[in-house]
Amino acid sequence: MLGAFLQSMATKLVEEILKRLVEWLAPKALRSVPHPASPTCPRCGGYGVARWAPGRVRLLFVLSLLVFTWGFAGLLLGVPVVVLTVVGAVLSGAMLPALLALLGLPFFATVMIAGAFGLAYYHSYPPKRCHRCHGSWPDRERDEYLRSTQPVFTCGCGQRLRVPRAAGVRLRCPRCGAEHAAPAPAGR
Repeated sequence: MLGAFLQSMATKLVEEILKRLVEWLAPKALRSVPHPASPTCPRCGGYGVARWAPGRVRLLFVLSLLVFTWGFAGLLLGVPVVVLTVVGAVLSGAMLPALLALLGLPFFATVMIAGAFGLAYYHSYPPKRCHRCHGSWPDRERDEYLRSTQPVFTCGCGQRLRVPRAAGVRLRCPRCGAEHAAPAPAGR
């Protein structure tokens, strides 16, 4: 009974760590992918948004999440291994293992970045339903959604805010609370 309890606690801990990691990295990866779609819920700004994506793109999302997790875990566990290997190489005089260990870090960083781009591609599809505010949206084509999305303004803290269509509106950042004058979108 204690083993089952510890296993469930470990599972919850890993799920929470992965959720926090995706919440932290998703905005950074999405800023690097050139599309105007917002990664957040248009109503509440939350990240728990299911998308109107085809089955192959949902499969790509799951695989990208696994690849990203594998790359992140490799980096997280690889740094102490590289440090210990370099210290051991300096003490013993054999530098070849230290150089091979150092080559592993760029590999895992590349794997993690590739997973982040896959996650960003999934988030370029129109929102279907928000798990935080329970909002839902009708099915739309991706190209139409990307053309019709409102412009996005980035706050100084990194939070992306949608620019409303009404003129003279002030934007309040939900993360840091700063107020901004809504920039005039291009072409209006």
